[in-house]
Amino acid sequence: MYVKRVFYDDLKNVNDFEKEMKLPSWEEVEELINKMDGKVITQITMDNGNEDNYFCIGGGNEGFYNVFISENDNEIVWSLVNFDNNLEICKLVTGGQEGEFEGRLCVTIETVKKVAKYYYETGKKCDDYEWE
Repeated sequence: MYVKRVFYDDLKNVNDFEKEMKLPSWEEVEELINKMDGKVITQITMDNGNEDNYFCIGGGNEGFYNVFISENDNEIVWSLVNFDNNLEICKLVTGGQEGEFEGRLCVTIETVKKVAKYYYETGKKCDDYEWE
């Protein structure tokens, strides 16, 4: 297992309370992903203790998610691409704020789980999918 920490927002109250989970199992991470709704849990970040390299998922509302991997303190950023999404714009809530994302940068939960599990295990982007 590569991932040692998971951070996620918990917006049950007025304030954004960032929660941390240390040494999470994949089942715990998957459960958090399933709870992403764009209202209470809107963003999940995973790393191995090095904040310069991390995997981030945002959204959950509208049934879509935005996924990116940051390497070397944002020197390299890989965004997961979905060329099958015909929507021009998706309005996703990530980090507690609504933003507009190009449709091709919004993926389904099934894709999120596959690439997240691969990163959880290896710390790398899953090359079975398109990234830019």
